[in-house]
Order: sequence, then C-alpha cells, then structure tokens
Amino acid sequence: MDYQNIDMNYLTLSSIKDGLKEHYHNGYELIFITEGSSKFIINNSNYDFPKNHLLFINNVEKHKMFPKSIPYSRYMVIIDSDYLDDIIKENELLSIFKIRPSNFKHGFRIIDEDVPFVKSILNNLNNIYSKKESLWYIEFTSTLASFLVYIYRNYNNQFPIMNVKKSEQKVFEIQQYIDKNFKKNITLNFLSSKFFISKYYLSHTFKHVTGFTIKQYILLKRIAHAKDRLYHTDDDITTIALSSGFNSQSNFIRLFKKKESITPLKFRKYHKENTV
Repeated sequence: MDYQNIDMNYLTLSSIKDGLKEHYHNGYELIFITEGSSKFIINNSNYDFPKNHLLFINNVEKHKMFPKSIPYSRYMVIIDSDYLDDIIKENELLSIFKIRPSNFKHGFRIIDEDVPFVKSILNNLNNIYSKKESLWYIEFTSTLASFLVYIYRNYNNQFPIMNVKKSEQKVFEIQQYIDKNFKKNITLNFLSSKFFISKYYLSHTFKHVTGFTIKQYILLKRIAHAKDRLYHTDDDITTIALSSGFNSQSNFIRLFKKKESITPLKFRKYHKENTV
C-alpha cells in the first residue's frame, strides 16, 4: 500500500436520482457536505446528514448515499488505510477511522464559525491533489494530518478513543497487529498468549472497543485485501485467496459470497464496469 492509493474530489449533484450505489474503495474516507443534504447507509446504520456535516468511514464498512435535497455538494478524501496508519501512528487520531463502539456516529456537524476554515483546508487539499506537483503526496498527507489534529482538538468528544478506558488500551495494539498480520493464521489463543491477556477478557473487550469480534475483524481485513486485488489486478482467484490469508479457493469464495452477497468474479466484473 502506498501514496498512489489517494483520491480526492469536490462534486456537485444536481439530481436526486444521482445517488451513490454501494461501491468499492479500499481506504479511509472523509466527506464534508457543503450544500444540500443526503441519506447515508453505513453498514447497518442509517443517517440523514445536512450541510456542514463531516463524515468518517473506514475501509471495511459498506455504504450507500442518496441525495435528499439538491444541489448536493461535498468534498471527498480517500486515502489508503495502511499508508495513513504508518504516517500518523497516533491512536487518538486514528480512532475516528478504526474504532466503532456501539454508540459511534459516523458524522457530526461542524459549527458555523469553523466552516470557513474547514472549507479552506479541504480546498487546499483538493488543489494539492489536482496539481500533483513534485512530492505532492507528502504535502497532502501532512496537511491531512494537521486537519485531523484540528478536528481532534476542537471536536474531541467525537473521537471514540475518548471513551476508552485505560485498561482497554491494549486493544489498539492488538488491532494494529492484526492490521499488519491478517494474512497469517491468527487465533484468539495466539493473541491472548502474545499480548499476555485473558482470552475471555480480550474477546469481550475487543468487541466492545472496535465493534467487531476478533474473528469478524480478521475476515473483514482479508476480504478488504481481496477486493483490492480483484479490483486492481488480473490475478486469478486462487492467487488472490492465498495472498489474502484464506486457506483455499473454495473457502475464500464461500466466505466472500456470504459477506458480500456476490462471488469474487462477479465483484471484479461489476466494479470494473461501474467505477465511481
């Protein structure tokens, strides 16, 4: 994963019919609505977001969007999750993308007096991305990191880590380990032993903090990696299955279809023909 997996645009939709179907990208997504309003379905959560709302969506969350009032305008930033994780490394900032406790909301309102500054930062990011001058990705990611720091300082009650007890901090270490090693054979017993934590406490706490069981999270990371390979390469299904941590092609196809309601080959065909 690298800086090449960065995308950004500013888009205006003029018709309510111009909704965004459930779509594919393998990265963290940040959206700021500047005009109009929209309905979002993110995993199993439904939201109505008017203008001046800022949204954070991670790379294992399915989502759809439907404009409710037009014109509908928004900034969108997509950045590779591994790339941003390696640059920032701070759990406080990354928690807005990575942690999903039961009370988590994917978006919140930016107060009126902060809106001009937020727009200026996002407009600057959009210019950096559009021009792509030498070493643009360093300027882009440093500007994005500064923006996240600004949001953290002024809206820190929206960051999930603020609600995590000190005794639960080890979950972040374990999540980061899974992020880097999901292709390996990771079990609850293995993690319990490696991180010196009761497997029963780990199982409960990981679910409470991240919103996923350990087994679910590993599967979602593997499927996200497989989607990336299906979309960006012409590798055969067996190669993708094994390189994503699945022990066989048949197991991969079965689990992929169960989770995505579509086979890997049909996913590849659909999303390459319907690029957003």
